[in-house]
Amino acid sequence: MHKAVKNKSRLLCGLKKSKADLTTAKFILYYGPTVADSDIYDMHDYQNLLTDEHLDLSKNTVLYLHGYLEDPDEESIHVIAEAYLERTEDTNLIVLDWGELADGNYMFDAVVNMKQLGPELAKVLLEMFEHGLDIERFHIVGHSLGGQMAGVIGREVFKRSKGKKKIKRISALDPAFPLFYLTAGLGTHLNKNDAEFVDVIHTDAWLYGAPSSTGTADFWPNGGKTLQPGCPKRNYKMLSENDLSSHRRSWWFWAESVSDRFPIKFDAVAAKSWSDFKDGKLVENSPHVVMGHFCPTTVHGDFYLQTNGATPFARGKEGTMYVEPKELIGNNYVEPSVSPSH
Repeated sequence: MHKAVKNKSRLLCGLKKSKADLTTAKFILYYGPTVADSDIYDMHDYQNLLTDEHLDLSKNTVLYLHGYLEDPDEESIHVIAEAYLERTEDTNLIVLDWGELADGNYMFDAVVNMKQLGPELAKVLLEMFEHGLDIERFHIVGHSLGGQMAGVIGREVFKRSKGKKKIKRISALDPAFPLFYLTAGLGTHLNKNDAEFVDVIHTDAWLYGAPSSTGTADFWPNGGKTLQPGCPKRNYKMLSENDLSSHRRSWWFWAESVSDRFPIKFDAVAAKSWSDFKDGKLVENSPHVVMGHFCPTTVHGDFYLQTNGATPFARGKEGTMYVEPKELIGNNYVEPSVSPSH
């Protein structure tokens, strides 16, 4: 009995190797025009990926990392991929399919697997940078547990290159909260040092998403918490469609920011808190900043905005001036509670 408990404790802390097979992770290169048009490679088969006729090394390259219990058949992957397929003139999209490793028990399987997969993926990326992939035009986007893995990759690339290489940009979409922020000894969470620029979009803080500002720039749409506009009242059945609605808004917002179909952008403004934003107390001389794909990599701090409760979510400059929730498009919105910092 005591031995079993001890082993579980070691596994929880990431000190014991899990039995997961890291070779199940695959790269999926989406080239369009539909999500069905893609090429799949084993994660270590990077040389064939780099010579794929559909990969243009002169363009920007985005690596998307999905979250817990997800795989390429999920709506999130399709929505993200469809948005990037509108940008094929300037962007390559590679999705890491780590579905088998992101499955099972969150604590004992998925998190442990992520901590093993991240460093291995960093090794692969360093090889890719040596063989033609331009680190200056490389961008990692990760949702939930994928957002935390992006941080692991960034730290490992910097460490393994002895400080000579650093990922240019990491964008974390409501990076996972459980086991990363309030429990000691479980490893470092995503932070601003993991890339030259780290932008974070918070939509479900303190529940499934990160509770605090840890990026170069942190965005708090609608206060950054549940309930996001248009989301149904939570029934708190864990990981249900209802329960995940606010957490998933982060990738809906990101996809809309990538797509050319939506001319209105997610304008945001700097403020010290959601309360200050609501009261119109903004950081002086701070310009409007766009949240999402086109976020300038020169900004830093906390930024606030309101969104609609249905697509299109972005409100442009109107989103930088607080209005009562009933005036937003989309129903079922409950004003988020305010934490001491946000």
